[in-house]
Amino acid sequence: MSDPVVEPVVEPIHPQLLPWHETAVAQLQSAWRASHLPHALLLQGADGLGKKSLAKWLACAVLCERSHTTLQHCGECANCKLTTAGSHPDLLWIAPEEDKQQISVDQIRATGERLGKTSYLGGYKIAIVEPAHQMTHSAANSLLKTLEEPPPQCLLILLTSRPSSLPATVRSRCQRIAVLRPKRDVALTWLQHAASDTASPQLLEFAGGAPLRALEFARAGAFDALDREMTRSLAALLAGDTDVTQVAGEWAKDALPDRLTWLDLWLTSQARAAIAGNADLVTFPTRPAHLPSLPRTLNISAVYRMVDRLRALKAQLARTSLQRELAVESWLVALLDTLSPAATRHRAANS
Repeated sequence: MSDPVVEPVVEPIHPQLLPWHETAVAQLQSAWRASHLPHALLLQGADGLGKKSLAKWLACAVLCERSHTTLQHCGECANCKLTTAGSHPDLLWIAPEEDKQQISVDQIRATGERLGKTSYLGGYKIAIVEPAHQMTHSAANSLLKTLEEPPPQCLLILLTSRPSSLPATVRSRCQRIAVLRPKRDVALTWLQHAASDTASPQLLEFAGGAPLRALEFARAGAFDALDREMTRSLAALLAGDTDVTQVAGEWAKDALPDRLTWLDLWLTSQARAAIAGNADLVTFPTRPAHLPSLPRTLNISAVYRMVDRLRALKAQLARTSLQRELAVESWLVALLDTLSPAATRHRAANS
């Protein structure tokens, strides 16, 4: 059996702070100036906000020989050159091993042993665990031992988009640093600059206000393709030109989490339009739709129940091996019943 992967970082690191990291950086700078930087940090926030970039910057700054009263990454000292080259011996990055979904207890034990040894270069020893919520239960318990009795000049940085999935005992022993979503105008300005003005406000909304995730979609052109395909298949379903089994099978094969996000935004926009008395239908906020008209007497409460059920389904898919196709099919049947109960009963009677 091969040894667990806890080797020093072996890929180049280009630390980059993003405009919306300002609050988190100020919190870290304050702790550093007061010589109160904790031994364990939990960087938490949604995917696509640059938690990894912030962790890289922090590691480089802590190791930088010129970080006296202020954290910085000078890029010129020996330590900065080693971290930038990805060859600093006191910087470890712990992630699931290849072809595995979780961080193992062996990886965490080996990390604890490495952190307990003398620093190679006489400074901090840093370990970044990402994503921390993918540690096994045994791995989290093993990490707890290091958190309770940290070696001197040791810094553990845990990254997670799901802090509630970590044991409370682990969370309580880390100082939390929240990486917050930027204001819409800040995010959109950054996104349009990064994407050469090809990104739309709808794309940012689809990404949940997370600029880096929106940038990935913009560069791949994936959002527009998904929007067209979802509009087509949903229109066919609502018109009775296809059935739920076929649609569920198509959706379950590819990009299902993104499809569920699209449906969430489409349904909530339908409900808001009905509340406002606006007859213009949308497939996506601010985009006109070419879909069959929904009932004018739309049951708003029932629609929001479908949204809640959709979000629960998305959460289940993220943490369990749920039978995707059957789960989506069940949700679609409920959707059709919510939007047009009479039509659903007619289909059931003739099936």
